[in-house]
This record gives sequence, C-alpha cells and structure tokens, in this order.
Amino acid sequence: ITSYYENVTQENIAEYLQKAIDAGNDLIFTTSPIFLRESLKAAIDHPEVKILNCSLNTSYKHIRTYYARMHEAKFLMGAVAGAMADNDRIGYVADYPIYGNIAGINAFALGAQMVNPRATVYLEWSRRTHPIPQSFFTEHGISIICGKDSTAPGMYDQQFGLYRRDGDAIWNMAMPVRNWGRFYEHMIRNVMNGSWKLDDEKDTTKGLNYWWGMSTGVVDVIVSRSLPLGTKRLVDLLRETICRRDFDPFRGVLYAQGGVCVQPEEHEALTPEQIITMDWLAENVIGEIPPFDTLIDAAKPLVTI
Repeated sequence: ITSYYENVTQENIAEYLQKAIDAGNDLIFTTSPIFLRESLKAAIDHPEVKILNCSLNTSYKHIRTYYARMHEAKFLMGAVAGAMADNDRIGYVADYPIYGNIAGINAFALGAQMVNPRATVYLEWSRRTHPIPQSFFTEHGISIICGKDSTAPGMYDQQFGLYRRDGDAIWNMAMPVRNWGRFYEHMIRNVMNGSWKLDDEKDTTKGLNYWWGMSTGVVDVIVSRSLPLGTKRLVDLLRETICRRDFDPFRGVLYAQGGVCVQPEEHEALTPEQIITMDWLAENVIGEIPPFDTLIDAAKPLVTI
C-alpha cells in the first residue's frame, strides 16, 4: 500500500514525515536534498522506519540516499552536441553547483571532445544573481545549447535538454531521462526479499548510497528522430558499452582547466567519491564554478546542504 504527499517544502517536511509515519508507512522516500536533515532526524527517532533521501552527500548510517548517474546521460548528449556543432562551440546552462552536477558538466564536455577534439563548452549558471542573457550565446555564434533537463508539465518551453536555436525556432535533439519508478520498484523488492537487511549487515558504521545508472534502466537518453543516422548509431553504441561497463566516461587520462592532470593513469577510472565531489572543470570548458556569494538567495539553502 502506498501513500504520497504533495506541496512539501523545507519548512513543512518534518510535519509530513510524521504524518507518513503515523499513517503506518515503514518505507519512505523523501525526494529532494533539501529534505535531508529532517529525514535524518526522523530516521533517528524512528529506527523501525526505512527512510531514503534523494541526494548524494550523506554518510550517516541511520539513513540511506539514492540518486541517478546523470553524468552517463550527459556524456551521450555531449557526444551528440560535438557531432552537430558546426563551429565547435557549444553552450551549457547549469543550475546549482552541487554534488553530481559538476560531473554532468565534465562528462558532457568529454563526450563532445571525444567526437570533436576542437569542441569547446561555454558554461553559464541560471542561479547566479546576474545570469547571462540569451544574446550571449548568439553573440558568440553558439546555436547548440544544453539547458535544463526537462520542462515543467503544462508549460510550452522548448529550451530544455540539448537543443539547437535558429532565430526563434528550436529543435530539441536529445534529453536525459530519469526512470525513478524503476528505482522504487528495485528498492521495494530489496526490502521484501531481505536484501535490505543483508546490506545493513555488511557495514553498520557507514551510510549506504544507491547510485544507479544506465545499466539498471534508471537513466537513459531520448534522441530526436531527425538526428543523422550515424549520430543515432553512435548514441546506441555508447549506451551499450556503458551499460556493459565496457566504457566509463571518466576512465583514462583527464585534464582540468589550465592543463592540470587530474587523472594520470590511462587504464584507471575515477572512483565514485571522486566523481561525486568534483570541484574542477574539464580543459575544454570555458567558465567557472560560481562562488557561493554570487548565487541568488533561493539557491543558497540547497547549495549549503
């Protein structure tokens, strides 16, 4: 039996968590990082309830977290962008400088660079106090842009995913997909078949983080039917190799801005911890990770957490 609660905010999450517990729910998913602290408090007060928070940055044994390996999808989208950029210039609009998002930017840049060694990614942030105007990309001859992952239901806004802008016309070329239902189904089965308890017994001193990607069906990429056939075949090939774990976007020698080598070993891959906590940008990215004081006030609570 399932229950769901809508219109939950950082201010009332504690109230809704208590409602969910009082209603008899013994497995609870809180679906935003801003709910982490109250979720942890509830988990400590109610050890009989299993609580998972959608975030990447906890190490508390009382609560588990979950997130999607979105950098795998962004790598594929970067490959499409690199193949389709006529002048080697690509735009990227990020939102929050938080765990996971930096890896997405770098994976996108590496995907573009793999297909087109001359590709450069112009990075901007929508949550800065002075975000760049759309004219910036136009003035720099940038027509292919990676924007927000999706558009809000009921809103006619095509500036999402990977898109090409030609005047007022927009062509959506690719977009990432999170299949959260697949994750929830897996987790519920784990609880019902005893796997949850086995995970507990492995190590009772650390937090457990479920970080699933393309190989589990939690993450995927949808591409336009109008893409060139060769580009679509490239996406299919990259997806298959990532799913089989034959290819890792962060395997091999890697360079950050300024020519700094962050991964010197040709056959080594970055660890999950190194990917999640990235604080550098790939060498072909033009831009910066914004300082905290340059963000709008509405973004600061999430970034703080």
